[in-house]
Amino acid sequence: MKRFRPRELSLKGKLTILSAGAIFITYFVFTFLQYHIVKQWLLNEEKKTMEQTVAEIETYYAEKRNISWEDVRRRRSFLEKLNERYQLIRVTDEKGNVVVSVSNGAAVSLSPSDMPDRLKMDEHFVNNERFLLLRKPLHIGHLRGTIEIVRRLTKFQQVTNMLFLIMTVIGFGAMAASAFAGRFMAQRFVKPLKTLAETMADIKNNGLKQRIDVPPARDEMAELMIMFNSMMDDIERTFAMQRQFVEDASHELRTPLAILQGHLSLLQRWGKHNPEILEESLEAAMKEAERLKRLVLELLDLSRAEAIVIPKEIAPIDAAAAIGQIVKNFRVLHPDFQFLVDQPETPLPRLAMAKHHFEQLLFILLDNGVKYSQRMKKIAISLREEGPFVTVAVRDHGIGIPKDELKNVFLRFYRVDKARSREQGGAGLGLSIAKEIIDKYGGQITVESEIDQGTTVELAIPKAE
Repeated sequence: MKRFRPRELSLKGKLTILSAGAIFITYFVFTFLQYHIVKQWLLNEEKKTMEQTVAEIETYYAEKRNISWEDVRRRRSFLEKLNERYQLIRVTDEKGNVVVSVSNGAAVSLSPSDMPDRLKMDEHFVNNERFLLLRKPLHIGHLRGTIEIVRRLTKFQQVTNMLFLIMTVIGFGAMAASAFAGRFMAQRFVKPLKTLAETMADIKNNGLKQRIDVPPARDEMAELMIMFNSMMDDIERTFAMQRQFVEDASHELRTPLAILQGHLSLLQRWGKHNPEILEESLEAAMKEAERLKRLVLELLDLSRAEAIVIPKEIAPIDAAAAIGQIVKNFRVLHPDFQFLVDQPETPLPRLAMAKHHFEQLLFILLDNGVKYSQRMKKIAISLREEGPFVTVAVRDHGIGIPKDELKNVFLRFYRVDKARSREQGGAGLGLSIAKEIIDKYGGQITVESEIDQGTTVELAIPKAE
């Protein structure tokens, strides 16, 4: 026989048991306390009634003067009228002899006892029946005795038994209701999770297009579903970008590889003994190998930009000094270009960016400016302070970008003029790398351009505190 293991229950079963158990235990504790409170209250009422009876007897006898024990016996009718059902009243003298005794359904034999010095209340069980015994000293003139009241708790027991029965029946009803309510609550709670699991299965089998229908209620489960849908949108977008990246990278790599293969085949067939073909093919092979090398390096730069980690402690940098050094290097590399730097007369705040990342950003922008400004070889760099940022703008006078294509400039492998860009060695990864870096630092990058007028790229870099 297989043993029951709670861990093997479904979430719905666990929630059903948990919620039903919580409801039942709450009801049980409440009912238990209620039963005992009511029971104690009823018992106190019985005791108050007996004490009130004793007080009335004392008052009655106190009004009589020079009364004797014989007078007490003759006034037996008073005690009979005062007595209640399931109760015995008797008066004894100071020696314990019974002077008068009346009973109304509470026949019980009491052993003689000494006269008490104060009111005493005791509980006794006789033949499995519960009795209350009250004894109080009686003083009537020169007489000394005891008033004794024995109350058979039949009505009390009937009421408490009925109360227990009612609460037990209601308890079983509450147990069934709590189980039903627990199952209902578990079903309501598990249903969205089941929907989530089914959607995940559909996504696994049918692709990333499936989404969860979010219920109108804006509870934690709905927030989870909204977050799941948002996460799936991000995953789908990432997969699409990854697929596009692979396709673009394959396309970019295919062309130089095909050219290399073609020239090597040409060399194998004809170029071994033809100096002209040999020279031409080797030159073309070197050119394509250089292009492949540059493409691989840019892909590595892009992967590093995606995995960039901002240093915990950043030494603030002087933007003007860093720009001056980089521009100086570019003037050496490109002596035919004119590089103009415009900055305010007052010193600018320092930048909250690692120096090598800032230099990498400037290198990307200036390199792009050089590549696409072959007609008018002039590049302008300007700096200014704007709120919490220092803005660095790089403007060239190159081929420009169409308005409808500005939104694509940060996509990987995007190039305005693919043929000319390939000739110049560009793979369309520079601005993608720049955006990855600037986003990590909480900055912004924007592009403005006009066809045949040039392009302006602005970097908004946070100031150091």
